[in-house]
Amino acid sequence: MDPHTLKAVLRCPVCHRPLRAATTLPCGHTVCAHHPTVPCPLQHCAPPAGPARPRIPPTSRVNYLPAPAAPPVPQPPQAALKLDVTVNKIIALLDSVLADDDDDDGSPPTTPTVRYRPDSDSGPSRPRKRQRMVHPESDDEDDDLLSHLRANAAREREEADEPNLEKELQTELSCEICFTLLYNPVTTPCQHTFCSKCLHRALDHSNLCPLCRDELPGFSFFDDHPTNQTLETLLVTAFPVDYIARGDAIAAEERDARLDTPIFVCMLIFPGHPTALHFFEPRYRLMLRRCLEQDVPSFGMIMPARPGAPPSDYGTMLEVRSVQMLADGRSMVETWSTYRFRILERGTLDGYTVARIERIDDVPDSPSLGLPLPGGPSNEQLMDTCTQFLQQLRRGTAPWVVQRLNNVYGAPPTDPAQFAYWVALVLPIDEFEKAKLLPIRSTHLRLRMVVQWIEQLSNNWWFTSGCVIF
Repeated sequence: MDPHTLKAVLRCPVCHRPLRAATTLPCGHTVCAHHPTVPCPLQHCAPPAGPARPRIPPTSRVNYLPAPAAPPVPQPPQAALKLDVTVNKIIALLDSVLADDDDDDGSPPTTPTVRYRPDSDSGPSRPRKRQRMVHPESDDEDDDLLSHLRANAAREREEADEPNLEKELQTELSCEICFTLLYNPVTTPCQHTFCSKCLHRALDHSNLCPLCRDELPGFSFFDDHPTNQTLETLLVTAFPVDYIARGDAIAAEERDARLDTPIFVCMLIFPGHPTALHFFEPRYRLMLRRCLEQDVPSFGMIMPARPGAPPSDYGTMLEVRSVQMLADGRSMVETWSTYRFRILERGTLDGYTVARIERIDDVPDSPSLGLPLPGGPSNEQLMDTCTQFLQQLRRGTAPWVVQRLNNVYGAPPTDPAQFAYWVALVLPIDEFEKAKLLPIRSTHLRLRMVVQWIEQLSNNWWFTSGCVIF
């Protein structure tokens, strides 16, 4: 690793001289702090063309609405301008290595020498190498075996104290969140640098810098933030193989995360209904971003478990239809429930549940299966029983309740397979009781279960009194 090659990367794009007191601008360019910084002093620098968008495939049908444009971050006065922490540490490291190389010209010094290396922080330098004592050569010392061994030992100790440039440079180019090599480095206004994805994950939890705890702009400011071009060039120059491997590892992690079905533990949903959701928890904000990168963005929805009971194994898949992003990273999502599923195996990924699922489809009702039972009511008769009960509810209920039923759930469907789900949504019974419809693969059996609920409700005293409360 040639320090001269790395030093050539650390040049100011404005004055074309080695960077000194470097600061990184919001556009991603790193310049010397004495240059004007508002706007960027580079003529070819242009702000992003539009709002950021995730990597939504062109075949996706999601109506994605980005967050409103983030207001520009006010720049501090030139005297109070902060310096890029990572870039200035690397400059000090390379200057120290190059200074040591210039001092070590091969001629033995005749006086004791102590070499110093500039520290990364401001303040006096501290000695980083052992004191080297070289005595004038003499014939007596050449013949003295003890002096020869002492000289070799001192030389080995000095070589052991030489700084390892590659190791120290890799330490400085590591993200302070994931503690691995930076990838797509993004520098915050407080001049700390992180991987772009790591910074997004941190902003899901808090708008404070993970290191200095300064308040950062909103999530939308960093959604498609330019990378630190100087550090990105340095990473490609110093660690080309490791940088490519880092990118491959991130892509493999995202790909593996999309192979499993993400599960949103929230509430009971039946197929064939729209649902509006508010994503605000950090884990589900990350889950949604990953879902949007699928050809058909979707996730599963299951109910929370009862206290002390195992989690539910049955749920409904939701297909994302529209996303409205908010400036702080939250989002309003419109979905449509498509089909039921059973969880075969579950796990946890970055805080949210993922699972391997099996789709549940109805089997046709036929006499060979005993459905409907001989002499029993048909699907149409069961639907009429449900309709008469609902009409009775409407006659004995306040008008505003009837209006709410019509507005929230809409008109009853004519398909018997969907009719049982619609009636279950309307009935005032426990949600865990309603969830018993999800595993049933027969339309007739679902209708019979709904009719049983209606019979139980009809036998209760508060129905016979003609007063219905929702």
